[in-house]
Amino acid sequence: REFSRDREQWGSNIGKHEAIAQKVAFIASHTFAMEAISFYPSMLVDLGGADIRLEAAMCKMFCSEGFWKIIDETMQIRSGRGYETAGSLRERGEPGVAVERAMRDSRINMIFEGTSEIMRLFISREALDPHLRRAGSVLNPRAPLGDKIADGLKAGLHYFGWYLKLLNPVPRRFHVHRQLAGHLRFVNLQSRKLARSLFHAMGRHQAALERKQALLSRFVEIGSELFAIAAAVSRADTLHSLDPEKYQGVIELADIFCRHSRRRVKSTFRSISSNDDAATYKFAQRVVDGEYEWLEEGAVDFPFE
Repeated sequence: REFSRDREQWGSNIGKHEAIAQKVAFIASHTFAMEAISFYPSMLVDLGGADIRLEAAMCKMFCSEGFWKIIDETMQIRSGRGYETAGSLRERGEPGVAVERAMRDSRINMIFEGTSEIMRLFISREALDPHLRRAGSVLNPRAPLGDKIADGLKAGLHYFGWYLKLLNPVPRRFHVHRQLAGHLRFVNLQSRKLARSLFHAMGRHQAALERKQALLSRFVEIGSELFAIAAAVSRADTLHSLDPEKYQGVIELADIFCRHSRRRVKSTFRSISSNDDAATYKFAQRVVDGEYEWLEEGAVDFPFE
């Protein structure tokens, strides 16, 4: 914030330039969402008796990846100074902002304590587990036909009513700040769409769905974004109600995050039905099998020993 305000380039401070302003807005709004999404499971722990495995996993994934994006954008804003160590900056009489260290330290979060890929698989498994238990032998290709028919009838009776509720186009009413209420209605409707999409994928791919990791990842990303929107709206509304003067602008802060997040949700939904997953996977196997070793010729050689 201070660097964007004080650093001048092309006749004005860099925060006035739209390219940098977009980054500053992302950093501020995403930071708030990360805080909000972390406070929710923490509150559940304080209340006691809640199973927060799913929420904690989504927080770990969302915040690890969000922090990396924030540091990456910060590095871009500070340019060469971002690569400079805090000690070197202080020796030159500038504030010792250790962006290069933050970049090194933040990247590991997407690996330690569960890689982002493992987190996505865990979250998707948790989401699928109730359906898999209810489906019983229906999705098991080795199950006897009689068991499949019996379990299929039981599941069908349940899912008939369940699916009809998901088709309801009318969102719930939410008693929050009017500028944020539309975002919760969006979460409400898109959550139903997510449940329907996941159900369709189960019906289409059946037991093979667990190997469709790219598809499952999209479901998880949508769910995480919807979770973040709801958490951001809830926290913003709470803070605004507690002390609107102290938390001035918190409604707009949450609103800009929700706007960005809604676009990501819509884009990810489109990629569920329109993607290149199969072609990309087949190509990757050819790369792994050495068909493109010629591409490595002339590459810069790094000493790995």
